[in-house]
Amino acid sequence: MAHITEVVPDEMELEAMVSPRNRKAAEVMQHKRAVKRRLEDYLERAELRRALGEDDDLF
Repeated sequence: MAHITEVVPDEMELEAMVSPRNRKAAEVMQHKRAVKRRLEDYLERAELRRALGEDDDLF
């Protein structure tokens, strides 16, 4: 029977996973983070509008 083990990566392995390998990869990662941040801000504002009862003008 196979044994499944979970290995927790160390700090160097984590850094290698999230650090870009070249300039283009860094730009893509930065763009994705910016888009994610804008989306989270938008969703937060929409949730606040709904909570305040001002959701009529969302669409």
